[in-house]
Amino acid sequence: MTEIQTKTQTGTAPAPFAESWLFFRRWLADPWAMGSVAPSSRPLRRRITREIRCEADEAVVEFGGGTGPITAAILESGIPAGRLYSFEIDRDLAGHLRRRCPGVAVIADDCRKAPELLGEALCGKVGTVVIGIPMITFPLAFQREVLDATFRILRPGGRFLLYSFMPHSPLDRTALGLRGERLGFTLRNLPPASVWGYRRAEG
Repeated sequence: MTEIQTKTQTGTAPAPFAESWLFFRRWLADPWAMGSVAPSSRPLRRRITREIRCEADEAVVEFGGGTGPITAAILESGIPAGRLYSFEIDRDLAGHLRRRCPGVAVIADDCRKAPELLGEALCGKVGTVVIGIPMITFPLAFQREVLDATFRILRPGGRFLLYSFMPHSPLDRTALGLRGERLGFTLRNLPPASVWGYRRAEG
């Protein structure tokens, strides 16, 4: 059953050590799905949030919320919790994310279902999608499905962001019909990371 939870929860935010330990345990269980051995650093979070575009009547959607460092940074950048939706398919991580970021709609389901789960009211009304899934580790067919869901919820002409630890584009722009560029890079992350922005290639 789909889990969407926005209710404010009581209790304190998870301690940084507990968060890092949870991330590392999930990495040990499935390193390909996690993509990194440590949560995103503050410099990477700044690089991502400065590229987010969201008008007053739009929302921001995150694919792969993990332990929540990017989610928290989006909130700190000024996006209201009620306009932020985070998909995290791992239920342990989703539970942690709800405790860390109360008020955010955390959806413990597959991001490829985003158009159906978010509903017609949000499709075409998302200013930015932030993809934290290690897309390069998945086959092209999976990537196409994620991008199909992304463009169905994005505003017309909208751009999605993707952060990656590869020195080149993590997506095959020709095969996927994209145009994109590297927007930023930081050495102060483990491992060093780039932020990419992509749109549909013009026909």
